[in-house]
Amino acid sequence: MTENGADCFHCHGGEGNPLFTTNLFYNNGKDSLFADPADRYQVTGNPTDIGAYKAPTLRNISLTAPYMHDGRFKTLDEVIDFYSSGLVWSPYISPLMHHIANGGYS
Repeated sequence: MTENGADCFHCHGGEGNPLFTTNLFYNNGKDSLFADPADRYQVTGNPTDIGAYKAPTLRNISLTAPYMHDGRFKTLDEVIDFYSSGLVWSPYISPLMHHIANGGYS
């Protein structure tokens, strides 16, 4: 399957979703080693939740820096760069991360 562009809507909701989030949890390819005690796995004990965090709203996103659950990105440009070329594969990555084989969307 060939896709163009990012697939933000999978985690942040599609057209007509005023909050721009699904309120679900995803492993979006930030890491391959998981030592953070705040991931969804700590709540559910389900291995598919390792490295998964709640998809935040994108409403007023420019006002909510830093970004990601741990604040690793200070700017939206850094977030876009991550999704473009910084994705990290792990056995727990969400199947919605369609461009993981290329490291991102670019």
